[in-house]
Amino acid sequence: MKMTKKMLVLLLTLFAAAGFGFAGGAKEAAAPAAGNLIAFSVSTTSNPFYATMAQGARDEAKAAGFEIIVLDAQNKIEKQVSDVEDALTKNIRVLLINGVDDGAKPLAQKALSMKIPVMALQRDLGEANATAFIGTNNVVLGEQLIHWFGKSLGGKKTKVLILTGTPGAASSEDRIKGINNVLPQYPNIEVLSSQTGYYDRAKSLPVAENMMQRFPEAEAVLCLNDEMAMGALAASKAMNRTIKITGMDANPDALKAVAEGELHMTIALPPYDIGRFGVQFAQKVLKGETVPKRHIMEVSFVTKDNVAQFRK
Repeated sequence: MKMTKKMLVLLLTLFAAAGFGFAGGAKEAAAPAAGNLIAFSVSTTSNPFYATMAQGARDEAKAAGFEIIVLDAQNKIEKQVSDVEDALTKNIRVLLINGVDDGAKPLAQKALSMKIPVMALQRDLGEANATAFIGTNNVVLGEQLIHWFGKSLGGKKTKVLILTGTPGAASSEDRIKGINNVLPQYPNIEVLSSQTGYYDRAKSLPVAENMMQRFPEAEAVLCLNDEMAMGALAASKAMNRTIKITGMDANPDALKAVAEGELHMTIALPPYDIGRFGVQFAQKVLKGETVPKRHIMEVSFVTKDNVAQFRK
């Protein structure tokens, strides 16, 4: 049948409406809006604290209309360097970063040199290396830990072990500094040994076990996060050893252990809100608004007496 000009136009119109192109095949998905991409490089998502922080950033980014890429460094500075350097080639508008250790500082400096704002989350990179820091004051957190523990002793002499975080990580170094700032005020607290557990449950378990074997007189283990506290708890159970263990972060399993009387105390930090605030600060900076150089989040001490209000 001979096709008229009118029929040909009609068929072309139908093909176009159905989404077919004569050169490209099936129609491609629409690309994200230009200039709408931000990146969050997080030290590790295997730790529930930082996984929650990443989720807070994701949720806030979605609400604010950003596209966000979350990069898990797996606690390896080499991977964080590779991840961030790749992200900087993707025309990101803002870099949120939770550094593995001090090796994150050059990454922040590089982003700033490219006129990309940098929000340091929970691990402070220093005012010269970030547009803003959002998180807890980790020096004060270390001080508060010793004040709380010291007051709970009522003057009783106690021998303790300390599990510190990843060497070079700002949060760990600052918490250690805070602990050392105020320990002289409590001569009844004797520190027998301080070793790193790398902020990791599996790595801290044998370290804690070795410390408890070397120092059978130890009466408490003060841990700079909950993952290490849970590692120390597993070690004490394996050794059938009763010992006071404290943590930080208020992760769900740590809160459960506090409720059951297995952990002496943990400190509730707000990781979800740290992630949210990071994106909110990014949005403000992109609008030309001024943000504070440091935004310090509040914390709460959680014991068996008040743990119910922190469990969901």
